[in-house]
Amino acid sequence: MVFPTVVLGQDNYFTVVAQQGDGIFSILRKEGLNPAKYYEEFVALNKENLKNGSELHLGRTYRIPLAEDSFKKTGINIALDSKQEEAIIETELAQMNHKSEKLKDAVIYLISGSDLLDETPTNNSVTEEINKRLAKELIVHGAKVYMISSEKKTNPVKTGNLDDGTSEGAMADLAQMQDYLETINKKFLQHTGKYQRLLITRVKGEITNAYCDVSIYHHVASKDGKRIANNIQNLFQEQSITRKTVDQYKEIFTDKHNLYLAKNALPAITLIELETSSEKSLENKSTMIVRSNKALFTDLIANGVLNDYAELNLQD
Repeated sequence: MVFPTVVLGQDNYFTVVAQQGDGIFSILRKEGLNPAKYYEEFVALNKENLKNGSELHLGRTYRIPLAEDSFKKTGINIALDSKQEEAIIETELAQMNHKSEKLKDAVIYLISGSDLLDETPTNNSVTEEINKRLAKELIVHGAKVYMISSEKKTNPVKTGNLDDGTSEGAMADLAQMQDYLETINKKFLQHTGKYQRLLITRVKGEITNAYCDVSIYHHVASKDGKRIANNIQNLFQEQSITRKTVDQYKEIFTDKHNLYLAKNALPAITLIELETSSEKSLENKSTMIVRSNKALFTDLIANGVLNDYAELNLQD
């Protein structure tokens, strides 16, 4: 087991103890660092404690560079109830590899739709698995990812209106939604000037057969939201068995609780909704039907973000 110790003062490293089988690459990878990038810095920090210039001694303490692009710092889970922030990935770091810097200046917020949308029964376990897979795929391309969650369950209020006329009966707990908004908007301001997007995934009910209906929504007034929704839609459309044109899949927020969120969140929002396909699916022109595969969903959403970011850079 590795025991990291943060070193105080002006030192730019923390320490870990070398375990059986550790080498420079593996010990860096287990701490979420890119071994190719930080190899030389590691050697410089530990040159007096290396055997033959590059081998580690079992049981000795080694200095690990403090790095802002470590997976432990670029993938952050925020628990709203405790305001606690911790790394999304802790135990799987050794198996992860940095793929690119294509999303180096991107900040992505991931939320489960069941936490703050309506009272439709949702599948939290599937949503959480998709979000974690998605977070991993985004950070290996250089993105900063915040996965935000709450232990509170939604408790729709049946009466009253918000200041803008939105019915509380159509949304989840207002205080909880505002808590999400406050957290997201605060982080958005901290990352001003960067590419920032909010992705909400909602899995409605149980996925009980081999195919899913997929609907992707954006806010009609958001140019950025429409563009990323289109980029994600394009990839889902390629996998859809219905083979309709992309124009037939366009969806905009119409529910007032979605609109309230879209109007008050600073990053552009995309909602990806999944549910088991039915015979009625073929009659719904705005629904895409794709294979029920969590890895596929993750790849399509992640590649949609990559395409959107690249497209924006080309426009600039």
